[in-house]
Amino acid sequence: MKKKTILSFALALALMVSAIGTATSAFAATSAPIEPVTKIATENEDAIWEQIEAVEEKSDAIFQRNAALWEKLDEICNALPDDYDFTNFDEAAFIRSTNALTEAEKETLLADIEELNGLDTEMEALYAQLPDCDNMPLYEKALEKADPKVLDEIDTLEQEYDRLCEKNADLWDKVDEAYFNLPDDYDFDNYDEATFIRSLSFLSDAEKDELIADYNRLVELDNQLCKLYDTIWGGTGCESGICPL
Repeated sequence: MKKKTILSFALALALMVSAIGTATSAFAATSAPIEPVTKIATENEDAIWEQIEAVEEKSDAIFQRNAALWEKLDEICNALPDDYDFTNFDEAAFIRSTNALTEAEKETLLADIEELNGLDTEMEALYAQLPDCDNMPLYEKALEKADPKVLDEIDTLEQEYDRLCEKNADLWDKVDEAYFNLPDDYDFDNYDEATFIRSLSFLSDAEKDELIADYNRLVELDNQLCKLYDTIWGGTGCESGICPL
């Protein structure tokens, strides 16, 4: 299932905004000329992401083959009281203890969980092979060599990006909620943000026009920022969702 909302843009840049925001002022006075881009991606990073995607598809297939049963389990969990102790919640133990499932249903879910746990282990191993997103010295070194004009431009675009995200935050929350309530058989491959917004009855025409205008501008800003980030770090992969920092 492929779901993408405007929040994906905000999340994708959240770490980048905070890191560059502080670094911009620190290096704004630097007069060093632009030097060759510092590559931060490993040679086999694309192959690793392909493997991660393949594991994610396997996980999704496991959920899909018993979707009705997983939905039933969700309903059981959602019916638990607010004061239920989720601190040490063990899904397998909970499944075994509930009387709302038949023994056959329990065995099916437990088998799925065992497979999913194995895939989680694979996923963790793959992520461990990726560049460390917390290894800041490499990124700071590249910042030191960055053109101050580029840093100023990034700062200006990020401020506009933040303003647009915050301007109609309440409305975007409602759009996001409606999005994640779409049925599993929704045609996400052909999802169009503007068309989806137009279909929402709880928004006025004026609100729809404003959100669509904001969305289009955010897409423009996202593309501009990605190009600027790549001039500093190179190979950030921000277009494909790879953590740039």
